[in-house]
Amino acid sequence: MRKISFLNLKYSLKNYLYFLLLGFFICCTIDLQGQATLNIQGIIKKSSGANLDDGTYSMRFRIYTVATGSTSIWQEDHVNVDITSGVYNVVLGLITPFTISFDRTYFLGVSVDGGVEVSPRIRLTGAPYSLSLIGQKNIFPSTGSVGIGTVTPDSSARLHIKSDSDTTARFLLEGKDTAIIVMKTRADTASISFNGTKISIPDLSINYAAGVSLPKGQSVKYNSLSTWQLVQVDTLLDTGWLCYDDWKTTNSRTMDRIGSQSPFNSFILRPNQEGNNIIGKRIDLGGIPHTMVKIVFTFHFFDTWDAGEFGFAAFGTNQNPYDAAGQTSGKLQIGWRQYTQPNFNTLFSSSGYFKGDSALATSDYNIQGEMVAQSDANTFWVLFGSNLEQAATDESYGISNIQVWVR
Repeated sequence: MRKISFLNLKYSLKNYLYFLLLGFFICCTIDLQGQATLNIQGIIKKSSGANLDDGTYSMRFRIYTVATGSTSIWQEDHVNVDITSGVYNVVLGLITPFTISFDRTYFLGVSVDGGVEVSPRIRLTGAPYSLSLIGQKNIFPSTGSVGIGTVTPDSSARLHIKSDSDTTARFLLEGKDTAIIVMKTRADTASISFNGTKISIPDLSINYAAGVSLPKGQSVKYNSLSTWQLVQVDTLLDTGWLCYDDWKTTNSRTMDRIGSQSPFNSFILRPNQEGNNIIGKRIDLGGIPHTMVKIVFTFHFFDTWDAGEFGFAAFGTNQNPYDAAGQTSGKLQIGWRQYTQPNFNTLFSSSGYFKGDSALATSDYNIQGEMVAQSDANTFWVLFGSNLEQAATDESYGISNIQVWVR
């Protein structure tokens, strides 16, 4: 049996430095397929101190977390290793890929031709440029961007993390009790923390260049209460609006979709047959969680209304929510009512904004209204009307600027 020993420490100073530079500079490289390798060069001597005989040998390499004892955490066998003047050179990691993180000190054990492991084990050290990752500062020496998962990081980012194997890139920050991301610029700092229950951003002051968008069904809460969310804006250009006799019947009537000459209103819907005709639309909130609904609108008074005449807005369970005299079913809910303003003509003479139609006098005016319902129904009707008793050519109403809010 041949007796051998591993005597790297017996190198001359020149050879020892060469060994470190050669062996461990290469160990820090990664090939084009992303496989990390470790180039090891050493010398094996017989117990007599002479170099091992020239020839071809089989060698086993193991990596440990301790200098003596314990069980190896990685192993690779090489056959037909040429040894000349006792010197061998192998590249580890090509046969058995490394699955260890190299984030701590490791020790390499070597055995030849199935013999006992050479003692002492070799302590793996880093290449000179990799020492910055182990030292007290832990600073990457590069002046450019650092890439994880990419060899071409975005030059505008100091750190670029990329995942080619998954459709979603994931960054994990884990703490025993709390995970905190701290951002700093000069003397100012800001932080985002997660304590396992909620995410906290203290002293929140954020500027959004293009607004804030929430996914459908999500809401903003203040003191545990959801704020009102605008979910629909009706331009009055769709075909969903209907006009019919009154809130008790649904005989079809016609209406005008007119453009206001005022810069403060766009399109207006107006019944053009009888002043008390109803204008209504079915609202669909399917997929939008809510417990309350608010309708915001502009109500227009056209021509001269008599005292006691008013306009109204209501919620309905269907297009014709009337059931019987007394209306005890609750299918109709009047949410807003507004009487005409008797002194408007005197206060604002010729202030009308729709002068293009001779049927609409210069005393026209409008008022913004809103009505609220405590309801989680996905569909309901919004109805607008009046108690006018004349034809629309004499007096009528209109609606515009319809908004649907939920909370």
